Amino acid sequence: MAQTIESQSKILVEAGTNELEIITFYLQWLEPGSGKVITTYYGINAAKVRELVAMPDKVTETPESPPCVEGIFLLRNKTISLTNLCHWFDYQPDLSPEARAKWVVIVAEINGKPFGFITHGVDKVHRVSWTKIMSPPEILSDNQSITGVCLMEDRVIQMVDFEKIAASIDPAMSLENAATRGRIDTAADAEDKVVVIADDSSSIRRQLQLTLERAGLKVIAHADGQAAWDFLEKLREAGTVTDRVLAVITDIEMPRMDGHHLCLKIKQQPAYAQIPVILFSSMISDGLRNKGEAVGADDQVTKPELNALFDRLQACIDRKDQLNRAKG
Repeated sequence: MAQTIESQSKILVEAGTNELEIITFYLQWLEPGSGKVITTYYGINAAKVRELVAMPDKVTETPESPPCVEGIFLLRNKTISLTNLCHWFDYQPDLSPEARAKWVVIVAEINGKPFGFITHGVDKVHRVSWTKIMSPPEILSDNQSITGVCLMEDRVIQMVDFEKIAASIDPAMSLENAATRGRIDTAADAEDKVVVIADDSSSIRRQLQLTLERAGLKVIAHADGQAAWDFLEKLREAGTVTDRVLAVITDIEMPRMDGHHLCLKIKQQPAYAQIPVILFSSMISDGLRNKGEAVGADDQVTKPELNALFDRLQACIDRKDQLNRAKG
């Protein structure tokens, strides 16, 4: 049953259009007390999906794994962890033979590593604008397993934070566990400038802000690309953008405006020409790196490599200083 995502969708999304392809899938679970079967729909960015496969015949249990991890399985001689999404969300799955016959494993690439996720069926591939994806309601604000919500064909689709799930399975992928280096050097005239961050994960925003401030930088963080753009535009209209902004660090996947579109808009605005933009995302891979290059990103770093982010940020600042000295 193995199917690549290319065989599932012929839609090509160009970098910077602020659009994405979403693969929708569903989970079927039993309502506590009544036993009624409930179906809820979720989404994953198709760019993360390597392929869809049938439930493996053999799953090997692994000791001391989180309860949601069924074990590991082999796929073309590669060992892949298998996570039961129903258990992750603390649902009691429908285990009837009819339901189990429809189960599909989504094999996704996150931070350069493959992970398998059990779904109860894959629905469709949709092309949608990030402007249609809203942040979760406040009641879900503490549930970082959902990063966005959108309406498709009268269905509420919840965008799953697969990075959070992956980090719970593999602690090495957690940003909090990534090492950081010392202070970042800036030119004397840059001491009052800020680094602008755009990331829809509140925990990552906090961690990035904390570590960058420890490195001696001032930080202003935003929950999505649109908020970061609005901030830059206010500075531009006031004539202070080049005096205030040292660099922009942005995630790619975000409600309202993604990082590729934000980067493209920055690079198309002459007033921002000297501001370096670094993409910091779990979606940066050899296959997707060309999209960042297409929108003019100064650099691209895969989460959670904070050491690399610090080194690349320092290099961007140094290049900017050299250009300024050459012009002066």
